[in-house]
Amino acid sequence: MDGMKSFPRIPHPALAGFLALLALAATALPRGARAGGGPYNTLLVVNAVSRDSRQLGAHYAKAHGLPEANVCMIHTDPHKPSVSVDDFEITILRPILDHIAREGLAQQIHFLVLSMDIPTRVNYFNSVPAALFYGYKPKPPDAPTCFIVPDSVNQYYASERAYTSTAGWNRTNMPIVFALTAPDLKTGKAVVDRAVASVAGPPPAGAAFCLHGSGDAARNVRHRTYARAAMPFAWCGAAGAPDVRPTSTAVPSRPVALYMGGFAYIPTNFPGNIRFAPGAIADHLTSCGGMLPEPCLKQSTVWDWFRLGATASYGTVCEPCAYEAKFPDPMLAFWYWRGFTAGEALAMSVKNPYHGLFAGDPLAAPFARPPSVEILSPAPGHRTDGPVELSISMEAHPDDGAPPVYLDLYIDGKFVRPVVRPLAPTGNDLVVQVGGETFSYTIAPDEDLYRAAAGLAWAVNSRGLGRVKARAVSDRVELTVRDPLDPGSGAPLPVSVSAERGFAKDLYIGLRAGTPELVVDETTGEGRACLFLHLGRAGSYAFAYPLDLSALPPGPHTIGLVVRDGTAVQAQSQTDLPVEIVAKDLP
Repeated sequence: MDGMKSFPRIPHPALAGFLALLALAATALPRGARAGGGPYNTLLVVNAVSRDSRQLGAHYAKAHGLPEANVCMIHTDPHKPSVSVDDFEITILRPILDHIAREGLAQQIHFLVLSMDIPTRVNYFNSVPAALFYGYKPKPPDAPTCFIVPDSVNQYYASERAYTSTAGWNRTNMPIVFALTAPDLKTGKAVVDRAVASVAGPPPAGAAFCLHGSGDAARNVRHRTYARAAMPFAWCGAAGAPDVRPTSTAVPSRPVALYMGGFAYIPTNFPGNIRFAPGAIADHLTSCGGMLPEPCLKQSTVWDWFRLGATASYGTVCEPCAYEAKFPDPMLAFWYWRGFTAGEALAMSVKNPYHGLFAGDPLAAPFARPPSVEILSPAPGHRTDGPVELSISMEAHPDDGAPPVYLDLYIDGKFVRPVVRPLAPTGNDLVVQVGGETFSYTIAPDEDLYRAAAGLAWAVNSRGLGRVKARAVSDRVELTVRDPLDPGSGAPLPVSVSAERGFAKDLYIGLRAGTPELVVDETTGEGRACLFLHLGRAGSYAFAYPLDLSALPPGPHTIGLVVRDGTAVQAQSQTDLPVEIVAKDLP
């Protein structure tokens, strides 16, 4: 088969012991739908000289179903909170890069998880996850006490797109990096279990997105942007608005999907009272939230959030001063609601993350609505000497999910080739009607999902004459209408959209409105609406896919299929088929 080859196993001196731990680990938790990233896209880094790192790594690999090649063993001092730049490159960075190259994983690893007892700081200035993610940012020799390092902007910031390391973000081609750190092994395993539960079940009903504050003026600096972050929920059709309390540290009455605050110490009324939904993100803007194991002034850290039930968090590893750009943007709440993974949502929320420790499990995604893929035949355990025909079925998520348009083939955990890719929507027409005004845009050649959104915004702006304005954000278009009420009834103007074939052979793109009518902003009196674009049209379809496995050696193998939807989220799910290759009969 074209592109098919066997990959030799290169033993690591500590790998045999780790695999023994993995074999003896507890029964794996159910593997459900994934979003944005999954086991084939994740590299787990284990510190071979730490028993807890090996134990937690075994639990993580088993719970998430990581292939053996997606486990990288390194040797670094587990007791050092910080390492020099040279030690970082020699004991952490270089072994990871060597492993990715040796195992042929460069095209598929988009998340990197550091399994506890791995240093979290470089020169007490950068976090290890940030230095891996977008390079070490040195402190200028003449820098003042409070400053932002030049050339430290995260290019993935506010992108609102699925993350792939091969896309060239930050010119590093590195994955999103999270420290799976915890005060003890039990807490670390609980973090993993909560992440797995978040993708295995339905979204937490009634879960709250809490944009809270405090009376601490030095740390409660993000409250000024809470209203901006809350507004898109209403325009885009969210069932409930975020819980915005700019100066409150009250315990939320509902299970929490996201908590954002500004204080040095987690309120004393939280332990035993706050309830976190599986996959919850929590952070507090303060100086020492990522300083582990001993934070300055004994401030609360990411560990304290994990003790309370959070799955992901963020904190700085040295004094950041109160620069909002060094902490998660409150838009994090909206991006998480859209269905991005915790890793993606947090990584795109921090503009200058060099001080920041991304912590927890990046694969949590409680609000994703991924399509499903199923191999109808052959049956698991199928025996063949090479040729096999897969009968494949793909279907959009039943909760108004976008069509499945990407399908990738993996053999034994290694990416082989794409099976399905979306067709270009050139020639299709996008039509928007606001009250009695109609706007249309014909998609031009070579326009992808994001250029189509930008083109539609241009069409609205060019004809709206200031009455109706549009702004493209990733695969969305935000509308602002100056006179949003019907002159006769006084009701908000209706909003309707459609995608039409145009001069193309078929329809390859979809368009939907977040709400059936404008949402009136009580502050400005303007009407707002949000339009979502997606690639693909068919909600479900099935097809046959012939495959030649004759290049594989005899024995057990695994065929893996990963399907993604046609939105900017690219929510994904996975199915695996175990097969056995038998030797051909000799003539």
